[in-house]
Amino acid sequence: MTNVHKNIRPKVAIMRPVRYEQDSMQICKQAGFDVISAPMIEILDKKDEYFDGFISRVLAGRSDIVIFTSANGIDLTLDKVPDRNTFITALNRLTTIAIGPKTREAAVEQGIEISFMPESYSSEGLVDAISKDVQGKLVDIARSSHGAPVLVEGLKSTGAEVFETQVYEIARPARSKAQEELIRGIVEQTVDAVVFTSSMMVQYFLEMASEVGQRDQVIEMLNGEGMVVAAIGHPTANTLNRYKIQVNIISNEYTFNALINKVKKEFNRT
Repeated sequence: MTNVHKNIRPKVAIMRPVRYEQDSMQICKQAGFDVISAPMIEILDKKDEYFDGFISRVLAGRSDIVIFTSANGIDLTLDKVPDRNTFITALNRLTTIAIGPKTREAAVEQGIEISFMPESYSSEGLVDAISKDVQGKLVDIARSSHGAPVLVEGLKSTGAEVFETQVYEIARPARSKAQEELIRGIVEQTVDAVVFTSSMMVQYFLEMASEVGQRDQVIEMLNGEGMVVAAIGHPTANTLNRYKIQVNIISNEYTFNALINKVKKEFNRT
C-alpha cells in the first residue's frame, strides 16, 4: 500500500472486551500508536445443560480429547467446576488441545498441560491438523455460544464422537459515550486504523453506528484513502467484506499482538 498517513503518531481504534481492554491499549501504545478504545463486545458467563456431562466425562476418564478454543473458555470452565484441582488432574490424563498461544498460556497458568496446539489458530486449522487422529475418539469442546460450526461438524465428519458445551456467551455491551466517540473519530477522520478481532465485534460495531445514524458514513470512511482496516483471521475479514468494507490487513496468527504488529509495519513504525 502507498497510503500517506496524516498523523505523526497514528491513532488506532480498538473495540476489545473490558477484560482485555487495558492490555490491548498497552500493546498499541508500545507499537507507537495513540489509542481510542470502546468495547463493542462483552463476555458473559454461561452454564448450559451440557456442562455437567462434560465435567463427568473428564472426571471419569471417558473423554479422549478436550478442546479449548479461547482463554475465556479456560477461565469460565474452571470458574464453574466444583473441585478445580481434581478436574485439572483428570484433564491432564487426557489429550488437551488449545487453539492459539493465548489459550495455551491461560491453561498453563492454571496447571493444565496442553498436549497440542495447531499451527493455524482457527477451528478450520484444528480440524485439518487432527482429522486423521480422531476417528472413534470421544471429543469434548468447551467454548462460546458463537463458536464456528465447522469445528463440531468437521470432527464428526472424520468419525469422532463430539460433545460441545457453551461456557460463555458474547453479547453487546450497553451503549456508552466511549462507543459514540469512537464512531465519531472514524467519521471525522481523526482515526487512522480500525482493528477488528471477531465477526461479532463487526456486527455490534455496525449496529451501534446505525443507532447513532452514522452507519453509511462509517462504511464510507473505512473504505476511504488513508484508512487502514485490520482483521484477525479470514472469518472476520469475510464478515467485513459482506458489509462492503475493504480489509487492508489480515493476521493469520490469531492474536491481537500479531495483528497490531502487522498494522505497525503498515505505518512503518520503528
